[in-house]
Amino acid sequence: GAYASNWPDVHLFPEQSVQAHLDLKGRTMMPVHNGTFDLSFHSWTDPLERVTDVAEKRGVTTITPIVGQRLSLENLPATDDWWSAVD
Repeated sequence: GAYASNWPDVHLFPEQSVQAHLDLKGRTMMPVHNGTFDLSFHSWTDPLERVTDVAEKRGVTTITPIVGQRLSLENLPATDDWWSAVD
């Protein structure tokens, strides 16, 4: 989630992440290492807000587990905007 227009080669922007998911023909997108460290100039919640918004608009299913949450591939959790309660 650390991106900035003046260093575009460091991380993908949320929109680019969704496009990469589409290019790879993924089924469910799980943004990783978002909300772990505040390393850029954008707000802490911006990466997850933008990626889930763009994914929804593009028809991409996402899951956004809380950092450290255990997952089962047989029973993936629904996307939840947990970050809005933390910020």
